[in-house]
Amino acid sequence: MTTPRQHLEAASVSAMTALAAWLPRNVLLAAGSAFGMLAYALDARHRRVTLDNLRLAYRDELPERELRRIARGCWRHFARIGIDTLNFPRFSTDSIGSVVHYEGLTHIREAYRRGKGVLLFSGHYGHWELIALMQGHLGLPLVLVTRPLDNPVLETRLERLRGVSGNVILHRRGAVREMLKALRRGLGVAIVIDQDARRRGIFVPFFGRPSSTTPTLASLALKTGAAVVPVFSVPRPDGSYRVTYEPEVAIEDTGDPEADVHRITAHCTSIIERWVRLHPEIWLWMHRRWKTVPRAAGGRG
Repeated sequence: MTTPRQHLEAASVSAMTALAAWLPRNVLLAAGSAFGMLAYALDARHRRVTLDNLRLAYRDELPERELRRIARGCWRHFARIGIDTLNFPRFSTDSIGSVVHYEGLTHIREAYRRGKGVLLFSGHYGHWELIALMQGHLGLPLVLVTRPLDNPVLETRLERLRGVSGNVILHRRGAVREMLKALRRGLGVAIVIDQDARRRGIFVPFFGRPSSTTPTLASLALKTGAAVVPVFSVPRPDGSYRVTYEPEVAIEDTGDPEADVHRITAHCTSIIERWVRLHPEIWLWMHRRWKTVPRAAGGRG
């Protein structure tokens, strides 16, 4: 049952969507930047989480003023992409070369041609929602694994936006069976692997710290033989994005499933870390990535 607050949130998003339909995109992005700075100033709790995470990650590598600059840039960026998501109905194949510029398209096309399915992975970095949307417009639609929003009205609207290019949405709980079916049909499945997986995860290094990470990507790759392709996006000064598909990750099955899953998960996480270090201000630092710690280090459970 929805609450009055949830309906109010949905009404606000509806009004913003209507506004986005006729305002120029550069105006919307500028508004997003301003809103991000306002949110950074007002939301003390998540501002503190952002800075605490940056200090954990970089230790003494960067001065405090640089960490605060990254934090402000992070809040601006995520407000911008939130607003930009309202533009999704306006994007199409015509947006290729204007809103999105590609590198490495041969990697993803070759992965699909193999016919064993594709596991496309990334993190909450750049504009990952735009990557998925535009891949549908490339004629390579995806099955997207997502966590539903707490507001069911907003979740319905977001699901509709995510699906405008032909993508299919799977909610995280109970999704593995459907993901297996999709891969065995030769389809692509998109998954982000950079958030704390709590006790369901395995611990691999991320910024030198043990980080609870989902083993799903590695497990599915070993079970199905699907291609594993990293993809990341970086904003350009004109508001467009450069989307880079990296070469397929080599998956070796040694006969030791536990060791293989750990090795593959650690390697894919290291790829995400490499991109985060290149442009730290476009990664989701307000998420408590190191909330779960190994039991030997004092973690619960």
